[in-house]
Parts: sequence; C-alpha cells; structure tokens
Amino acid sequence: MKKIIIYLLTISFCGFSQKTTNNKSDFWISYQLYFKKFSTSESTQSVIINLIVNDQASLFTFEGMMNFNKIQKERELALDDVLINKSPFYFLIQSKGDIVEHFETIGSDSYVFKEKLNHNWKLISQDTIIRGFNCKKATLNYGGRVWTAWYNPEIPITVGPYKFHGLPGLIMSISDSENIFSFIVNEVKRGDFTYDSKIEDYFVKDGGKPFESINIDEFYKIRKKFSEMSLNEKIKYSNRDEVAVPTLIVQGDSSGKPRLNSKPKKENFIERFE
Repeated sequence: MKKIIIYLLTISFCGFSQKTTNNKSDFWISYQLYFKKFSTSESTQSVIINLIVNDQASLFTFEGMMNFNKIQKERELALDDVLINKSPFYFLIQSKGDIVEHFETIGSDSYVFKEKLNHNWKLISQDTIIRGFNCKKATLNYGGRVWTAWYNPEIPITVGPYKFHGLPGLIMSISDSENIFSFIVNEVKRGDFTYDSKIEDYFVKDGGKPFESINIDEFYKIRKKFSEMSLNEKIKYSNRDEVAVPTLIVQGDSSGKPRLNSKPKKENFIERFE
C-alpha cells in the first residue's frame, strides 16, 4: 500500500498517544506571536501560543497543537481538523527549573533535546504599561538576535514564552531588534487548570517514529538542512525508510500545482542559523 504523506504548506506532522496524564496549573498565559515566516516576507503573520505554569514545570506550545490534543482524546483526527488547527510551527517546550526540553518534528522524524539556560539579562531602568500592568524593561542576546522584554514584577513567574526565562516577573512582551518575532500577552489566568503532561499527545502521528534524543547542535544542523530542501527532496527524505513510493497531497490556499524542485524560501527561526 502506498504511504500517503499530507503536506500542508510543506509541513508534516507527527507524534500522539491516547493515554492522558493530567497536572494542575497555577497560571495559564495566552500570547499572540507576530512573525515573518520567511526572510523575504513583507507581511506579518500571527498565531496564538499558550504558556502553562505550575510549581514544578511549565509547558509552552501552540493553540492548534493543544486542539489536536483535545480532539485525539475523543476520536481520530480528520483532515479538516488538521486544516483548521494547522500551525506555522510544530514544537513544544517543557521547562523544569533552568533545564528546558525542546520537542519538534522534522519531516517524519521526532526529536527532543535538553538545554540548560542561564540567560544574562540586562535590567534597564525604564517602565511602560502593557495590558494594564506596570512593566519594566530588560534586554538579552540569545540565538543570534537581540531581544527587548517587558516584564511585570507583580506576577511571580520567572518563565516566559519560548525559552525566555530568568526575569523577576512574567514577561508580558518580548521582541527581537528586527521585529521578526514578537510575543505579547493576550490574557493571564490564575487557578487550577487541567492539562495533559504527556508530550506526545500534542502532536499528530500515524505510525511515525518515537521522539529521539539528540544533541542540540546536531538538531539545528538537521533542521537547517531540511529547511533548505525542495519539496521533492523533503518528501524523499521523509520517506527514506519506505519501500513504497509516496503520493503527495497538497492542501492550501495557493492555486496551481506545487513546484517540487523549486528552491525553498529561507525560513526565519527564533535561533538564527547564520
């Protein structure tokens, strides 16, 4: 039987289990992420991301991935579910103290690596108001970019969006100096929130490989290499262990047939590869 690979804007998905482990959360923070997908992009896209925090750990991922998790507890995902909840990126960050675990899929492969972060923030004597909260300023050099953050000391959370943590208060807003990526708080809720702590449940998987532990440098090499492949090369790479020839199904708003061998646009990632 031919293996059918569904590419949604040349992105593939993997990773789920139906067993659920629930934790209680002290904070649920919703962020709006504004970003430019490619280095040549003139327009800015936007997506909702959630940060869930308790006294033991934090979980950071996209709202669409959280919707996958909810649906898969009730039934199998349909193509419409994937189309409605598709996200420009598919990764999840779990933090425990200063150790973060980064889960991400590349093609049909699932990777996880651990990273110990000791951000060297520069606190600046400057104030502003964001979403009605008094915030203070801080700057950071991370991942080849210069970041400016505004944090609220009245909310005692040292973790923030993505891998930004270590400030004496919740990060309400953070953006890089080129305005490629910008996170801003939508809403902050406090209480007991049930969430699934089994990481695989936030991804979509159909007989794919389990998460493979990998060195951080090797991970970024693989992701960079994959991002520079043509669509045809990505299909071959994702099915390199398969005997059958895959069938390509392209779903999206763009008209016309896909250009399988055309050179892909250079993607922007939070960590700059250059």
